[in-house]
Amino acid sequence: AVVSTQSTGEQLRRAILQKRADIEEVRARQRRVMVPMEVQQCMVQCVQGAEVELQKQTKILEAITKQKHKHELALESEIAKFSLTAEERAQVWDLFSTPPAEE
Repeated sequence: AVVSTQSTGEQLRRAILQKRADIEEVRARQRRVMVPMEVQQCMVQCVQGAEVELQKQTKILEAITKQKHKHELALESEIAKFSLTAEERAQVWDLFSTPPAEE
């Protein structure tokens, strides 16, 4: 009876060691899978952030474009008050459309 108890104890010990090894292998697989998931999650957050920033920049650009159009209309209205030749009108527009020279 002592021999069978020892072999049963040995079988249990081996089974426990095997289960521990199996659990460690599963954990190792999970770690390998988690890294790509974390990378993907980071990429998704990055893309979402970029989309939000693009929307903000698009709204800003639209607002600037509207302001520019408004100023162009105001300038056209002011130019119309003077009796300018086509060449003079072009010169005025050039003054306002050319960025100032750097000093």
